[in-house]
Amino acid sequence: MTICAGLCALFLGGCGGSGETHLQKGMEAVARQEYRNALAELDGAIRDGEDKEQAYRGMGLAYMGQQEYAKALASFSKALGEAGIYPGETEYDINYYMAICYYKLGAYDEAIGRYDAITDLKPKEPRAWYLKGNMQLCLEDMEGAKESFEKAVAIRKNDYALYIDIYAALMQHGLGADAAAYLEMVDEADPKTVSDYDKGRLCFYRGEYTQAGNYLERAREYDSSNTELITLLGTCYKQQGQMDKAASVYQGFAEEHNNAQICNQLGLCYAESGDYEQALAAFRRGKEIRENNTCMQTLRYNEIACCEYLQDYEGAAALLQEYMEVYGKTEKLEKEYAFLTTR
Repeated sequence: MTICAGLCALFLGGCGGSGETHLQKGMEAVARQEYRNALAELDGAIRDGEDKEQAYRGMGLAYMGQQEYAKALASFSKALGEAGIYPGETEYDINYYMAICYYKLGAYDEAIGRYDAITDLKPKEPRAWYLKGNMQLCLEDMEGAKESFEKAVAIRKNDYALYIDIYAALMQHGLGADAAAYLEMVDEADPKTVSDYDKGRLCFYRGEYTQAGNYLERAREYDSSNTELITLLGTCYKQQGQMDKAASVYQGFAEEHNNAQICNQLGLCYAESGDYEQALAAFRRGKEIRENNTCMQTLRYNEIACCEYLQDYEGAAALLQEYMEVYGKTEKLEKEYAFLTTR
């Protein structure tokens, strides 16, 4: 099963209506993860002389959605070529996306170059220093990573969420001793300055799921719209084998907030319990949510998987054909389609 990537920050908003430009239609298609349609509209925007920087940026996002990172980089480079003399938020934004593409391609040095481009002009940008440190870890440049992380926390000394993020990055690369130092900084902080949410994350990463769940339950009393909080809380219950309680957390949030990402988590929860009928219903409910739905591709994929588990091979094949028409074909998908159509 796949999980929702949660890429809301990548997309521009906008409402449908007559008289929309190609650029507006293209960005709305990107937000819906309809990448082929998006590319066609954005190509039209460029032909019609609309805002080329935004159009090429949108094409880059569409190619990222299709996991065609080299093409995405080419589009982002064209977008920067259309920028003005003085870089603004759009240009910083594009550099961040380019760094992600380089990371996906395994070009860690080039990703670091993008973050350097940001920090050269905005040296007090903690996110860029933190992400640069992640790339240095990928290159096994442990000293460089530590230096970047130290610069990040020097800018945001009381941002304990950042400390926990750095801990998670170091743990991912097997640097337990260095990681523990960041958790110690959180432990030594005045408890009044650490939110229940961050205390919950801290316990979660330590594998203390009961205590993490207690903090996260307290946190959601005054932060009930935090999707990541709900995702972690549900995971805490799943880790304790309380699948019904996890499903209840997700179900309640999905009903109150009409949230596609949590519908996906709810579907995964049911699927892990072997209840594919309920899982399918959750994924389809998520698909019906159009506003701020950045999980559409994931939901469609998981819907196909559920149909296959339920031995509805004809239905799965039809859905997979639609999926490939929207997101493109891969060798793996074509083999799966051949398997489904011969059942």
